[in-house]
Amino acid sequence: MKQKYQIWKKIKENELLIQEYAVLETNSSKRELQNLHGENFALLCEQTYDARAVEESISEGKDSLISLLRNRHFYPIGLYMNKIADSVMTMFASKNEQREDLIFDDRDFLLTNVEAPEIETELGDEVEGESADDIDVFFKDDVEVSESHSPGSNDDDTIDEEND
Repeated sequence: MKQKYQIWKKIKENELLIQEYAVLETNSSKRELQNLHGENFALLCEQTYDARAVEESISEGKDSLISLLRNRHFYPIGLYMNKIADSVMTMFASKNEQREDLIFDDRDFLLTNVEAPEIETELGDEVEGESADDIDVFFKDDVEVSESHSPGSNDDDTIDEEND
């Protein structure tokens, strides 16, 4: 899907406006991004933010800005959100009114070898007083199956239980 984010820093209104558009045509995948015109994009979402709140979140860092911009209606993927946040930060570094269009094609994102960030996890040695090595105790079967009673066997004999 091709998407466009129109970012507009409005000085008079003291606000930031972000509009999210997408190409909804089925044959658009055959056209280059440069050949798409404004009428090919449909407005999906429009968000307005108070400029003071944006400036404050920028002063706290990029993660704070992203947290401010994202909500249940506007939640671009991380790669796009980083570029949107960079654009907003650049706009607010200047005192002038600015407008910028960011255009993305998901095919470009999916076809490139973008490595996912490594996720580090830490597993503790203790699980509710038990060591992690002893976890198999919880999965021990109460019933042993003899070879004649293995899955797929057609014997009608009953299975002997260990603890009668």
